[in-house]
Amino acid sequence: MQKEFYYDSKPQSDIWDNMWTSRTIEEELDACDIESPPRELFLKYLSKKDKIVDAGCGFGKWVIYLHRRGYNIMGIDNNELAISKLRKFDETLQIELGEILNIHYPDNYFDAYISMGVIEHFEGGPLTALKEAYRIVKPGGLIFVSVPTVNIIRKFIRRPLRNTINAIIGSPLIIKSNWKKSKIKAILAPIANPLPEKVKKLLLRKQIRYYHFGEYRFSKIELENYIKQTGFEIIKTLPHDFYDSKDHAIGLIVDFPFFESGNSINFRLNPIGKVISRVLEGISPWIACSSIICVGRSKKISFECLD
Repeated sequence: MQKEFYYDSKPQSDIWDNMWTSRTIEEELDACDIESPPRELFLKYLSKKDKIVDAGCGFGKWVIYLHRRGYNIMGIDNNELAISKLRKFDETLQIELGEILNIHYPDNYFDAYISMGVIEHFEGGPLTALKEAYRIVKPGGLIFVSVPTVNIIRKFIRRPLRNTINAIIGSPLIIKSNWKKSKIKAILAPIANPLPEKVKKLLLRKQIRYYHFGEYRFSKIELENYIKQTGFEIIKTLPHDFYDSKDHAIGLIVDFPFFESGNSINFRLNPIGKVISRVLEGISPWIACSSIICVGRSKKISFECLD
């Protein structure tokens, strides 16, 4: 797995709140029409009789999409802002505030489990989330998991390029940054000392930014092995991006933001980005895909089969 960090003074919870504030549910829903891999897999393998859970649903685009088509789906997320917005958007949706590492439903309750871009955010790895998915899914039940991937562009171009740039300019910037931090602290310390401890910590830390764990990125084999390890057999694995659009691409813009069109929604490409995206996808959709999506089936043995 490839470990990714971001550099910010804000904790991860604030980053998520900012994301749900800056986007709308309508924008999220627009992505369903161009995000063909999960859409096609859901419609192919899910039954409208199934009990389905979207674990870590966020703004719930797939909950809304499938609910509107008659599927029995509920969403769970631990972000109160996202959940409250979803409830206001459509009161008929089944939405719950909760933690996907400890889902408050009995064993073998759901027929299918969906997780789109969630399990990569646990620094301890994805196994706890996948084991919980296995617990609540019935024997023969399905799991749909999408995670960021280490595609060819990221492995052979983006990461080596970033490491080279960091090696050239990173050290001087770190030295300069640390010097500034120490200078700021030296000035603020005498002022902060008489203040209450909480205020002092806040004042002395205010100007400092930190590395935060962001996500893991997986190869196809790594994701499949994790899913197998928790008791599922693999049915299908596909590259995951906006393949129903010639104007949008997640992976290309995440890795090379200068290919993004100004004021874009849902990773809209500029003219140069469109050309490059079409050429790469024409060669292979695996080259610059943002994620991979895997469908698995629980290998649990049903006690009914033993009677």
